Amino acid sequence: MQKIRPLLRWTGTLLVSAAILCICIEARGETGPAKAPGEKRPDLIKIDTLAAYQKLELPPVTFFHDKHTDALLKEKKDCETCHFVENKQLVLTFKPQKGITPAEFKDAYHEGCIGCHMEMAAAGKKTGPPDGLCRSCHNAEPKITSAKLGAGMEKVLHYRHVDAKTIAAAAGEKDNCSRCHHEYDKQAKKTVYAKGQEQTCRNCHGDKAQNGVKSLGQAAHQQCVLCHLDLDRKNVKDNGPVVCAGCHGAAGQAKIAKKNQEAVAKLQGKEIPRLLRGQPDAALITSNPKFEEGKATKPLVMNPVAFDHKAHEKYNNNCQVCHHASMDSCQKCHTLSGTKEGQFVTFEQAMHLSPSKRSCQGCHAAEQAKPECAGCHSSMAKKKPDDASCNLCHQPLPGEVASQVRKDVVLTPQQQSGIAATLLKGRNMNPGTFPESDIPDKVVLKDLSDKYKPAELSHRKHVLALMKGMKDNPLAKYFHRDQGTMCQGCHHNSPAAKNPPGCGNCHAQPHGKALSANEPARPGLLAALHGQCMSCHKDMAVKPEATACTACHQEKKK
Repeated sequence: MQKIRPLLRWTGTLLVSAAILCICIEARGETGPAKAPGEKRPDLIKIDTLAAYQKLELPPVTFFHDKHTDALLKEKKDCETCHFVENKQLVLTFKPQKGITPAEFKDAYHEGCIGCHMEMAAAGKKTGPPDGLCRSCHNAEPKITSAKLGAGMEKVLHYRHVDAKTIAAAAGEKDNCSRCHHEYDKQAKKTVYAKGQEQTCRNCHGDKAQNGVKSLGQAAHQQCVLCHLDLDRKNVKDNGPVVCAGCHGAAGQAKIAKKNQEAVAKLQGKEIPRLLRGQPDAALITSNPKFEEGKATKPLVMNPVAFDHKAHEKYNNNCQVCHHASMDSCQKCHTLSGTKEGQFVTFEQAMHLSPSKRSCQGCHAAEQAKPECAGCHSSMAKKKPDDASCNLCHQPLPGEVASQVRKDVVLTPQQQSGIAATLLKGRNMNPGTFPESDIPDKVVLKDLSDKYKPAELSHRKHVLALMKGMKDNPLAKYFHRDQGTMCQGCHHNSPAAKNPPGCGNCHAQPHGKALSANEPARPGLLAALHGQCMSCHKDMAVKPEATACTACHQEKKK
C-alpha cells in the first residue's frame, strides 16, 4: 500500500473521471459490458488466502482468471505479471507466497491488483476497481457464479498424450510418461520417474495440500498448465488449453471431446492401444492368510476367481473404475480381516459390496440396470445366490490347479496369472437358449378375459429381441450360457426347462384357488401379469406403455 499512496497523489488530475468510473464499477461490481443476471463462468476463483492465517475482515475476492489473462495479453504481458518464477519454473500462486506476514500478504495483493488498475486508469484504459471500493472485489453475493466443470484424464485423452510426438521432444525426455508420472525419492529428496510403476495422481495428492505435498488441484495445474504453456511458447501446434475455460468450461470440454473422437477415428476400427505398466493379462482374485501373518484370519472357503484383467481394461474408461488412489492389487489393502488402509473393508466385502461400483458385484449390478437388461433384472426377486450361480465366478478347480492354491502355499504373481489364464480358457462364452423351433411363436393369455378379449403375446419375438440385446455383451454371454437362464427373467421361480408351467400355476386367479398361506405377499394372476409386462416395458423404455390397455387387449363388444 506504501507504493499506492504516492501513485494516488500524481493521479489527482484524474479524480473527477475516476469518481465517475468508480460509481459505475461499484454499481455492477466489475468492468466491461453489463452481465446478465445469473451468469456463470468457469474461471471464477475465490481468493481467500488470508483465511489460513486469520479471520477474514471482508468476504473472499471474486476473481475471474481468464478475463485477467485476456487483459494482460492485450497489454503484451504474460503470466509473470502476477506469478513468479522459481527454479526456472512458473509458480502458479500469486507472488509472493513465502516469508511474509499476513499484513504484508494483504498489502502485496492490494499493491499488485489495485496498483495495476490505477496504472491502467491513468493511461485511460478500461480496468477494474481502484483503491477504496473494497466491496467491488470483496463481494459476498456476486452476480456471477462459478460454472467450473470437473476435468479428468479419461482413456482416450490419456492415449492422446501418450501418442503425442511433441511432449517428450519439447522437454528433451525419452518418453511422454515421464513428463507427468513421478514418485518421491526420499534419499535423493526429489521426484523421479519410475517406468512401469506409474500410479494415479491421487496416490500422493489428496483433496488438500498436506505435509509439503500439493493438493490434487495444485499438482494437476502445475503439471498440466505449465506443460501446455511450455509447448505454447515453443509454438507447438495443437498444444493443450492454457486458460481455465479450456478444460473446465462446457465449450472447452466439447472441443476436447471432438479431438478425442478424431483420435479414435484415426485408429480405423482398432482398439485404443493398451497401456502397459506390468499388469497381468489374467489375475487370480484370491486372498492368502500369509499376507496377514500374526493375525487370526478366516479360512478360505471359496475357490478363487479368474479375472480377465486385459478385457476389463477395454471395457472401462480408466483404471480408477476398480482401483482407488493406488494401482496396487486389491488384496494389499482389502485383506481377510480388513486393514486401516482399506478402511476395514474386508476382501470379501470389497468383491461383493453391491452399492459400490468398484466391487465386482456392484459393477455387474450397474450393468444389469441398463435398459437392455433392466426388463428382467429389475423385477427379479433379490435372493441369496445358490452354489450354481457362485460357481460361475468361483470356478471349481481342476486337481492339478487345486493343489497349487492350497492355503499354506504363497503363489507368485506369475503363478497366479498362469492359473487364471488356464481357468479363463475353459469358460463357455456362448449365450444359451433353446432352438428357435422349440420356442412357442405366440402365447394366448386367456385366463382373465372378461372385459377384454384374451391378450396375445408374441412370445418368440420377445425372446429373440432379448437375445439380440445380449449378442455383443460378453458379460451377458457368460452369465446366460445355459439354455433356460434367460427364460427365468419371466418364468422366475420355475425350473429352467423347455416347457415351464404357466403363470396361473403359482399366481391364483381372482376366483380360483387361494394364495398360499405361507406366501401372503405373492400377487394374484392379474397383478403378476401386469406387473411383469408393464414393469419390463417401462424399464426397457419400449412400447406399449402401461396406460395403453387396448394395445394388448382388444375390448369386447357389448
